[in-house]
Amino acid sequence: MCLSLILDAQDNWTAKGIKFEQGLSWVKVKAKAKAENKYIFVDVFATWCGPCKRMDKEVYSNDSVGNIMNGKFISVKVQADTSAQDMAWVKNWYIDARQILKEYEIPGYPSFLFFSPDAKLAYKDLGYKNVSDFIKQAERALDPQNIIYYSRLEDYKRGIKQYKGMDELAIFTKKIICNKELATIIAKDYKDSYLDKFNEEALCTKENLTFIGMFNNLINSKDPFFRLCYTQPEKVDQLIGNIGWAKFQVEQTVTKEEMENKLLKDKKPIYKNPDWNQIRSVINKKYKKLDANRLLLGYQIIYYRFNDLDWRLWAIYKDKKIKDYPPEAIGLGVYIELNTYGAWDAFLHCNDKRVLTRTLTWIDQALQSDKENKAAYLDTKANLLYKLGKVEQAINTEEKAMEIDSTHSFNIVVTKMKNGEPTYLEEGAIWNTCTLPKKGNQR
Repeated sequence: MCLSLILDAQDNWTAKGIKFEQGLSWVKVKAKAKAENKYIFVDVFATWCGPCKRMDKEVYSNDSVGNIMNGKFISVKVQADTSAQDMAWVKNWYIDARQILKEYEIPGYPSFLFFSPDAKLAYKDLGYKNVSDFIKQAERALDPQNIIYYSRLEDYKRGIKQYKGMDELAIFTKKIICNKELATIIAKDYKDSYLDKFNEEALCTKENLTFIGMFNNLINSKDPFFRLCYTQPEKVDQLIGNIGWAKFQVEQTVTKEEMENKLLKDKKPIYKNPDWNQIRSVINKKYKKLDANRLLLGYQIIYYRFNDLDWRLWAIYKDKKIKDYPPEAIGLGVYIELNTYGAWDAFLHCNDKRVLTRTLTWIDQALQSDKENKAAYLDTKANLLYKLGKVEQAINTEEKAMEIDSTHSFNIVVTKMKNGEPTYLEEGAIWNTCTLPKKGNQR
């Protein structure tokens, strides 16, 4: 009876809704799809992924979803991670799973892959979808146009070019086929030979802007797209439905031309200390609508972070940017600016104690302005303190994080701190004898 209950719990998502295949290999799934003229749906998930579990519970078990998917698709689940508790069918898919993750460049979970009956990738998406959105996604995957792109791509390779719809071909090649190099070649051809001949009024459509947003590395300061974003940002933002989108394109282009192209070679810094004042002066003169100081600060942070060029200068410029241009307290501004690309980045990759001490002030600022992510900030602070040798204070801080969020593995971090062991090695944390406290050290 216990065995029956366990099997029922493991297979509850097959009781209704989507019927996922478990006994077939990837080769046999593709053979079955071809024989039955059905599309293939692949749900790529991880056992620790919350949104993946919600998909199982709220979407895949839905009868409406099942009616559509079971009639037109052969569906399989691909587990991206591994564990000792994996069932036999999961273990049998280990090799296939690794190949799928690599070939289709899975960026996160859940990821959804839809294949035609002849196993060509027709559609790809990412992230939790409710029932309605998932059904729309499946319907988009069934659109015959997706497969036509493959023949159009072969025509393009043979020199047969159809500029009408070439933007969609470039986007499909980038997003679905995952050939970014070829996609960029197609996009450049389309822009240079077709779009750049448009006047600004004809250029200013949502379709054209969406395309250039996918390939914004092709924008330069002399082309119509740049002028459009620089002179009419409000109109562009309204069309694209994203306030600040036009400004982002302008700033990225200026950064590329006035800083990246002049200060980097093979994506590595050329100079230890560039003439930042000269660069600021040039930007001010050419682009009076831009805040050259803010743009320069943003790039100085990136520049000194390249290949650990100079952590102390990185911290100085980062600190100045935080003080002069405080991150937004709404959304992810504080979390990303002060934690992810701030204090947490320093904890993982820097052993300079002066830098680590400076970053503590950023976390204290984050704790004051963003209560939603308090546990994460406390964890960052605890690990900074630990790397600075303040073990007792670090443990107390980590335990506070554990009290707020018991679902995270903060208890494991506490145990490592008590044993004098390095933390977060799985995320690439760098330690040396200077920054690893001795066991029992309670400074």
